[in-house]
Amino acid sequence: MIKDSVQKQKAVRYCVAHGYVPYMECLVRYGEDTAAKPADITDVDVLGLRPAGEVQERRVVFDCKTLAKTSGVGRALWASGLLQLIQADEAFVILTKPAPDGHRLAAGKIGVHLFAEKIFDEYSRASSANYLEGITYLDNLDAWDALWKLRAQLPRVAPLVEYLSSEAAFERSPTAGFRTLLSRLKSAEGEFDVTKPVNRLLYGMVISQAVIFLSAIVREFSTVFDQSMAREAFQTTLRNYVWGGRDGYELRKRLHVALQSGRNEEVSDFQLPGWEKFVELVRALLDAPMLAGTPALPVKDFAFREMVTGSALADNRIKLELGANPRALQFAMGVNRYVGSLSRLLKECSDNFATGLSKAVA
Repeated sequence: MIKDSVQKQKAVRYCVAHGYVPYMECLVRYGEDTAAKPADITDVDVLGLRPAGEVQERRVVFDCKTLAKTSGVGRALWASGLLQLIQADEAFVILTKPAPDGHRLAAGKIGVHLFAEKIFDEYSRASSANYLEGITYLDNLDAWDALWKLRAQLPRVAPLVEYLSSEAAFERSPTAGFRTLLSRLKSAEGEFDVTKPVNRLLYGMVISQAVIFLSAIVREFSTVFDQSMAREAFQTTLRNYVWGGRDGYELRKRLHVALQSGRNEEVSDFQLPGWEKFVELVRALLDAPMLAGTPALPVKDFAFREMVTGSALADNRIKLELGANPRALQFAMGVNRYVGSLSRLLKECSDNFATGLSKAVA
């Protein structure tokens, strides 16, 4: 049962109205924890992430509280500390009742917007015409709940679900994030069943998150990319970049060779999965690196459509966002083809996803 559900739905609609990809109830852990078992610090009720484009990624967090005695300024101070810990850019605290003027003004000084529900609605409608009920499928809490239940139903899928739901939202290294995504996907791919809506939802989330990581990758990589670069030089530069530099690649390659030799296995090439197709994908994204992240939100929204009754308003918004520039659908399909090339079961999901997305924009 999701607490403070109405407020969280409002926060998700705000994210969608302003182009942020929403995440729900993200667990916060300290990445440099020294314990054998990491301890959860807190959770973020709703986190919105705007993919990299002309500017770097941007994150906004929402703290939703319906308890009548909750102190407005106390929650604002907490949210300000959370901003620093996770390096987010902006915070909203949504309460049931209005906080005193002094509390709201003080909160603004520390980068926190402190609102009662009614005033938050008014602020959101004034800031975007897209702040509407029915504008998105991502505010459907039953779909989020079904996704989380997969962790218990399919233990091999649990690490992927947890990563997509929490860890990926806080990842600051897009190359490390993309590698982790592929690793979690490989461990879970045997459980994907394209006939099940929740599995199709999970696959769509994988594509959306891959788009987010790749948008940051190509935005940064474009600063060293030379259009006249020969294919071999391009592959070498990209390979080293993806593994954190030449030394990082060489170290991991040596470990890979040592591990396979120790098992008396034939030593295989050390590359990202589907390396040749990945190279083609990145080369295509570099044609318009500042637009690479545009499909992330409509793709995730489209994924959640698998679990709910269709909404003409949401369908139209998804169609408009995918058609807003000529690259959005092209890049979404390109990422989908790459992921689908990694295994037979993922290929089935990829084919289904491509068919559905084509119909969505027709």
